[in-house]
Amino acid sequence: MYPWLWVWSPQVHFPWSGNVAQKIEPRTWFNAMIPPVSGDAEIEAQVFNAASYGTQLGLIIDILLDIVKETEDLSPKASASLKELSVLKSKIEDIKKRSGTPSRIN
Repeated sequence: MYPWLWVWSPQVHFPWSGNVAQKIEPRTWFNAMIPPVSGDAEIEAQVFNAASYGTQLGLIIDILLDIVKETEDLSPKASASLKELSVLKSKIEDIKKRSGTPSRIN
């Protein structure tokens, strides 16, 4: 066929007629957020279903604040961070109260 006739040739692409070399697997929006190099997406999804990131961080914050109460010698930077963390925790609790989300039992 002459090159100038390509305009009149039909440009029809039937299903499965093109390049189909792709990874076909059921991936949810959560699994798609986890890059393959950072871990196993299936395990991450199971952990997230058991306890969300917010729940996990909330537990860590509670423990950290309790441990720091017993510490007397903090650097000025650590003291400032502790105050910020305490303020952040109280803001989160206020948001939960306004939304009607129950807080964990402390």
